[in-house]
Amino acid sequence: MKPFMSLCMIVKDEEQVIDRSLSSIWHLVDEIIVVDTGSNDHTKEIAAKYTPHIYEFKWIDDFSVARNYAASKASGEWILVIDADEYVDEENFKEFIKEIKNDKGMYDAYSAKILNFTGNYGENLVQNFHDRIYKNNSQISYYRKIHEQFKKQSGEPLKSKNSNLLIFHSGYLNETVDKKEKKQRNKELLDKEMSSGDNNAFDYFNFGNEYFSSGEYSKALESYLKAYKLKQDFRLSWVSTTLIQIVICLIHLRRYNDAIKVIADAESIYTTSPEIPYLKGEIFFVRGQLEDAKNMFLQIINNNEKYHHVIMRPDLKDQKPHNRLGQIYLYEENYERAIYHYTSVLNINKYNQESIKKVIYILNKFHSVAEISNFFNRENLVDSKNIKYYVEASFDFGNPDLALSILENFYEEHKNLYSVGLLKKLCIKKEENLEAFQDGLDYSLIKELVQLNWINVIDVFLLREFMKQNNIECDLMIHFEKEKALKTLIDILHNEYVEETIEESLFIFSLQTLINYKQFSLCETLLSNIQHLNQKSVSKVAALLFSNGFKTEALQLYEKAEWNYFSEQDFLNIINSLLQTENIADALNITKYAMSIYEQDFRFYKIILEHAQEDELYETTLLRARELFLDSFYLERFN
Repeated sequence: MKPFMSLCMIVKDEEQVIDRSLSSIWHLVDEIIVVDTGSNDHTKEIAAKYTPHIYEFKWIDDFSVARNYAASKASGEWILVIDADEYVDEENFKEFIKEIKNDKGMYDAYSAKILNFTGNYGENLVQNFHDRIYKNNSQISYYRKIHEQFKKQSGEPLKSKNSNLLIFHSGYLNETVDKKEKKQRNKELLDKEMSSGDNNAFDYFNFGNEYFSSGEYSKALESYLKAYKLKQDFRLSWVSTTLIQIVICLIHLRRYNDAIKVIADAESIYTTSPEIPYLKGEIFFVRGQLEDAKNMFLQIINNNEKYHHVIMRPDLKDQKPHNRLGQIYLYEENYERAIYHYTSVLNINKYNQESIKKVIYILNKFHSVAEISNFFNRENLVDSKNIKYYVEASFDFGNPDLALSILENFYEEHKNLYSVGLLKKLCIKKEENLEAFQDGLDYSLIKELVQLNWINVIDVFLLREFMKQNNIECDLMIHFEKEKALKTLIDILHNEYVEETIEESLFIFSLQTLINYKQFSLCETLLSNIQHLNQKSVSKVAALLFSNGFKTEALQLYEKAEWNYFSEQDFLNIINSLLQTENIADALNITKYAMSIYEQDFRFYKIILEHAQEDELYETTLLRARELFLDSFYLERFN
């Protein structure tokens, strides 16, 4: 009997991922064809665990030729194409097979929804539909060197359908893209495709994607605009994606009003797509229109059922709006709302490191270790895969007791990390018995922990101080004291520093860490050496102090710093402090000056509109704000 579904896969040096891929699907298909294009690792040996049908094929810079060769070896009624860095969900795949059988051969081919994990850790999610399933009747093949598509040999239109099949793809994670040099390879293949002279809208779309992934947003925008202009049918899936990418390019290029105008046109077409209101909210957010941004992001999450047609970014429907709302409420010091939205992110994606860090930062300000641990258990937030993120954040904010409490439920899996927690507790709180660590106080081991960022230079300094206070001799410190960072820190914190300047990064890191560790006397000592920093660094120290609640000390430093080094937030810190003391005149004068430098930051306009005492200042500011900040709901309240 003829097999129903043949899996075809082309591979090269995929030993890191191919086992995950084939193990997810080998028992769901009837035949597996693997074509190797020149692996130098153990790819073929791993594939051989799942199939005897392994073939070699010389790579000729053409994905379609390789895929068509793989198809020539398949004997099933249908061919499914997936790559080694992709995998499937068993239940979804079974439903997909039912779908094909229920269609009774009505379609020639199907597209699958590809869910691409991008960024450093898969924190972003991008989706697209791609031709992946087709009848094995010798009438259908792939064409194009890259970003392959189906075609019928006869030239007739292909009858196709978007299927319910989901394919998960990890090949666009930053590390993988860099290691396999995908950007350069794709660019070269696209150059060859474009030089054939038969360029169409889809070619320009793919060129835009390559420029975009390389951060060349002007070139990407140019390609996307050509693609959109040459489109033959706006219903093609890549057309809506092109529109979204045009908006994102305009945002990167700081052409915000142009982006708003494109969104205004798109709103009437893609009324149920979350990307449109999210990107509008994103523009408001980056321009400091926080009330407008809140309005857009809340609109999405409060009407989630309306936005059911995702074009390319599923995370813009829920995860990203919650994250932005968390950032806004944290900026406004509305901690209750901030914790709600950051926790909402974690209920969607338990591995979002930024949200984990923010949740611990907020809870650590107001709650005990027991209360925080109970909250994590109640919300079921911590698991064996993300526990290191929680431990790392607990360490960063100077709470090793919280880290140890979290680790208690995973002790057997993380005994070594628990020991690190005890060492951190000794460094920060001096509450552990040093004798328990005598065997572990080896220079090479502690140095490795430093390199892995589990132990930092402040930890080493505090450990050294503890050992000296208790007259404990150890070869460990003899080695560390030769290192520049620790030697500099020892001299500074003992008021023995004689060099002219201090490295800014060391000073800033040390100050923030000492604040987190509540080592305030050492903070004072460190700040007494601020004369060794340049003016630009002084303003950064002032901003750090302000953000940590030391506003009086921050304002004193701002008085010593030069305004030409101030960021938008530096000016806002000073202005808001003046407003709190009802020094309206000085606040407005500084706001006008800051606005002349940072014209695109709406927060300065808002201050003047809410506090201006002169009609002329109010009216000119309102007029300019309406010219610069299109579609602002907030500005509608002003006459």
